Amino acid sequence: MKKILALMLALLFVFATVACGAGASNGGAKTEEKTEEAAPAEEPADEAEEPADEAEEPADEAEEPAEEAEEGDDAAAASDVEGDFNELTLFAASISENTPTGVGLQAMADYINDNANGTLEAITYYDTALGDASSLTEALKMGTVDIGVAGTAYFSTLVPEIEVFQLPFLFSDLESAREATAGPAADEINGMFESNGIIGLSFWENGFRELSNNVREVKTPADLKGIKMRTLGSTIQIETWSAFGAMTTQIDASELYTSLQQGTIDAQDNPLHEIVSRKLYEVQPYVTMTDATYTPFYMAMSKVKWDALSESQQQLVIEAAAVGRQAQFDATDEAQAEAKQVLLDNDVTITEDPDKEAFQEIAMPLWDIFTGASDTAAELLETVQAGLK
Repeated sequence: MKKILALMLALLFVFATVACGAGASNGGAKTEEKTEEAAPAEEPADEAEEPADEAEEPADEAEEPAEEAEEGDDAAAASDVEGDFNELTLFAASISENTPTGVGLQAMADYINDNANGTLEAITYYDTALGDASSLTEALKMGTVDIGVAGTAYFSTLVPEIEVFQLPFLFSDLESAREATAGPAADEINGMFESNGIIGLSFWENGFRELSNNVREVKTPADLKGIKMRTLGSTIQIETWSAFGAMTTQIDASELYTSLQQGTIDAQDNPLHEIVSRKLYEVQPYVTMTDATYTPFYMAMSKVKWDALSESQQQLVIEAAAVGRQAQFDATDEAQAEAKQVLLDNDVTITEDPDKEAFQEIAMPLWDIFTGASDTAAELLETVQAGLK
């Protein structure tokens, strides 16, 4: 009995052991299956990295606007201009729009309008739209014209010293004349005008003046005898042409063509490009290349309007005047080169080899009229001549 009981206990132990082993074995298989099924979850992780690369690409694109901003630094400089809004009238007095000065004035206006940050609006006027050259200085003093340009002779009633640049035969070439009108003498003249209610901005130019007439070919001063000639209104110009033998009178440039056409006068002097742009060759069949006088134009501003501008607006106007000056010079050079051929095409007789020594011999002593007027005038001429050496 005891043996049977012991045998049954032994069998029961073995059965229990086998059952536990099978359970452990089945449980392990299930765990491995779950692990293997879970493994594919790692694959999406690789796929998830791909959008990260794509996300980096916009970062490179985001850098491009920064480069564009750098390119726009110059244009952004306009934001430095501040001040109350002001409209500016720019007037080329007794000067047509289809001239180098018209080109320069428009360039000046464009520069102001493009860079004023909306605080200034420049509007151009020409010829006699706001008066004429003879009335310009008074208009600037009163503030009825904001900015104006005309020959220096028209400004000489206020500051006679401005005529230093128009002394006969002072300059031998265009480059020297242009340098002088941007040098120390020009700065001194600007200072003289400020006390007269006018701010000098820059000197532009008309150029070397050539004689034209409808009477005869002029080769020497003697050929001018009896010819009625319109001259500039400055004392030195009147005395110079009178000494040459002409009968002088003064007429505003806006009336020049009509006066020549009607016979009020016989002769005048202007650069070739002005003779062409004003169509004076239609009533002036003779031109003599005297190169006697270089004529600057004066670009000036009313102190009334100047004082109404902010400092940054004032600086912009000065910059614009310099831009206009260069544009005018470039246009003058081009127009002058074309003008001679236009005259020849219209059967104008051009005398290119007059007796300049004879003209100079008469004209040079007349400098004393200018230098004898004041110590300031004499010193100013010395300043100009020092720059020519």
